[in-house]
Amino acid sequence: MGQQLNFRTVTTWDNKTQFAGDGITITIEEFSLKDGKHAIADPKTAKVYFICAGKRYAVANVNDVLTIENWYLEELLPKFQMLKFLIADLPV
Repeated sequence: MGQQLNFRTVTTWDNKTQFAGDGITITIEEFSLKDGKHAIADPKTAKVYFICAGKRYAVANVNDVLTIENWYLEELLPKFQMLKFLIADLPV
């Protein structure tokens, strides 16, 4: 059984959908529900933004991951956690 994710969803002024959770915001143009997941209609248009230590980072879906849940769990969350870990260890 897969991990249950609870995203906050918002429709933007330009009719895109944002999925937000744990400091990560995923923005896509269109999606559909497939096997209980949010399938991204056009993976190349999906974008992610997150803020870590006061800096804004952007990630594009260059690997064409097809669902919000898979992209979040397999790529985005590990990258975000590693960045937070690396920044925490930097001397000030």
